[in-house]
Amino acid sequence: MKMKKSALLLTGITILSFLLIRNFYVNNLKCINPIKKEVLVINKTNNSNMKISLNNESKQYEIVDEVYSKNRVKINYPQIKNYADAVKLHSINKDLKNAALSIINIYVKNDTNINDISMEVNYEVKTKNNKYISIAFNGLVNIKGTAYPTSIFYTVNIDLENCSVVGLSDYANVQDVLKKLKKLDDVKMLSEDEKLIEVQKSVIKNISDDELLNILKDADFHQKDGVIEIPKKGAYSYMEDSKIVISIPMIHAIGDHAEFIIEK
Repeated sequence: MKMKKSALLLTGITILSFLLIRNFYVNNLKCINPIKKEVLVINKTNNSNMKISLNNESKQYEIVDEVYSKNRVKINYPQIKNYADAVKLHSINKDLKNAALSIINIYVKNDTNINDISMEVNYEVKTKNNKYISIAFNGLVNIKGTAYPTSIFYTVNIDLENCSVVGLSDYANVQDVLKKLKKLDDVKMLSEDEKLIEVQKSVIKNISDDELLNILKDADFHQKDGVIEIPKKGAYSYMEDSKIVISIPMIHAIGDHAEFIIEK
């Protein structure tokens, strides 16, 4: 009889324990589920906001084509539209146009009439974000009386925040660029012609550090009293992703110019 009572008591305790544990989990799950749902809602909201932010950044402004055409000179250049600041928009577009057309002044100032020039220039957008626009121009110019056309390469970099034309020395440490450029075995080039690359690199090896540093400091257009000035040493640069590309003038026999890729 005592054993039956003990068995019944043990069974009752087991059932009671099961009910208590089940109630504990049910009550806690009711609390946990809303938290999970809330976290999911927050994550969805954050992802949505991130996408909206990225879309807004990419759609902040557009780059459109414009063309300067006179006689046998044709220059394609970029202009921006849908920019938030109308005053900056006007200034940036003016700088982009003036930089693009400044190449004409090199030949006209050398006592060459524009009617004696045949030129065609196109452009590529290398960087377009909220801080910078970086544009590379390339083309050919043929001057009456010369035996062959000359390859043209030049760039313009615009600081959108300060609404100004900037050069290599404004957006990079030229001393660091010099150190990397002198390690020519590690430097890549835009050209795919191995023989040409070898010759162009040998030219850089024969330039003293001081002279090469002066070339880098002088690189790109400069703005003085609101006027865009051409770099005296003829070097240009542009930004693209995590790279800086430096263009250094060469004699015509080895390509007119050479482009060196510097990793930031």
